[in-house]
Amino acid sequence: MPSLISRLKKYTALHREQRRVVLATLLFLPLFWAGLRVLGFSRFRAWLARRPLAASGQCPAHAEAAATGELVNRAARHALGPVTCLTRSMWLCCWLRTRGVVSELRIGVRLVHGRLDAHAWVEHAGRPINDVQEVAEHFAVFDESLSPGSFSAP
Repeated sequence: MPSLISRLKKYTALHREQRRVVLATLLFLPLFWAGLRVLGFSRFRAWLARRPLAASGQCPAHAEAAATGELVNRAARHALGPVTCLTRSMWLCCWLRTRGVVSELRIGVRLVHGRLDAHAWVEHAGRPINDVQEVAEHFAVFDESLSPGSFSAP
């Protein structure tokens, strides 16, 4: 297990914007986890969607968006409290939205030994940015973007 000193060295070696991503992730992931538990998926997602998409000068390259996804994943390993793929992915979408980057939350399901297994990830320009490129091959993916009311009780 890496020591605190080696972690700090890795952190200080990051560029300024990368450090902002890491700090924001460590701060907001527990809040997103709590928000999902308190409000539920539909209401929390609707609340997040009210935040306007920030203006952006240009669409970032896929590699840049994927690098942000990797930073969020790495920071999530050190976050306080439980972190799920849904929490990470919702946070990443929110972070990108504040930067004017259009992304899409994707949710897929599969059966593993008779049990339903669900997974969430983020796509930018139709490609995963916080998971392996072939993630959609392992799950039955919802074909369209999930509206805030997708999982509401009738």
